[in-house]
Amino acid sequence: MVGPEPFRLEGDTLHVLDQRLIPRRIVYRKGRTAREVARLIRRMVVRGAPMIAIVAAYALYVQALRNPRKLSEGWRALKGSRPTAVNLHNVLEEALPLVERGASAEEFLRFAREVEERERRINERIAELGLRFFPRPMRVLTYCNTGMWATVYPGTALGIIRWAHRRGLLKHVFVPETAPYMQGARLTAYEMQIEGIPYSVVPDNHIPFLMERGMVDVAVVGADRITSDGYVFNKIGTLSVALASKRFGVPFVVAAPSTTFDPNPYSDDIVVERRSDVPREDYLYYAFDITPPDLVGAIVSERGVWIP
Repeated sequence: MVGPEPFRLEGDTLHVLDQRLIPRRIVYRKGRTAREVARLIRRMVVRGAPMIAIVAAYALYVQALRNPRKLSEGWRALKGSRPTAVNLHNVLEEALPLVERGASAEEFLRFAREVEERERRINERIAELGLRFFPRPMRVLTYCNTGMWATVYPGTALGIIRWAHRRGLLKHVFVPETAPYMQGARLTAYEMQIEGIPYSVVPDNHIPFLMERGMVDVAVVGADRITSDGYVFNKIGTLSVALASKRFGVPFVVAAPSTTFDPNPYSDDIVVERRSDVPREDYLYYAFDITPPDLVGAIVSERGVWIP
């Protein structure tokens, strides 16, 4: 991997890359307890569903080292840090037996490393499977950021794009800014720049126009939750990409690990996170939107390709 690490472990402290500052500044925030790491997750110092889950797993290790008596309290703080992204909740449920029996710090470290390595293998498999949507050199539009800071290298949607670039199957990448945190303009563009992938940053409202002009061959995005009946929860603006893709005949592909899948069908009870840390008090900002299955061309996970 080229570029700053998403986090690093130093002794009993987790140092988490502050993604809000990339690429202007590279700053790491310290997480000494699970509660402190939960605060970093909540404030979007770290974001991206798989990466949130990985960092949470390491937070449990730090907690077990420093104060194992507060493992349950730390687990609950992590559980409540981001409501919509399902990876976090899946990994924490997986870790719950360790928490309940007061497992050793070494067991938590082994668990966290297994979660991280599992995501790496998954992403490489997704990247390979996603190449089926690149029968020739393609112009691709992605959205938000799905790369080495949102998950592990090579990323989910960006993993497919990276693999396509290496195989000579990529002409150009259109990177919408992804307001208001500008994850596309800041993070995705930086990743493209680091690897020498040809790209253009575009305002979010250019997406339908680019497709109407025939400038996009395929749209590839990530996901934070996919229900059993094919509803895709992702960074708000994804629904706009899907609607434009449907209107102008552009294949719309979602790339996500199986850890992002919710075994339950869509329900109004699923909390769609609304952010309060916005640029101005008069902002209404939902963090996610919901793309229905009839707008989804295909979902790629490490298990295969699903047509909803």
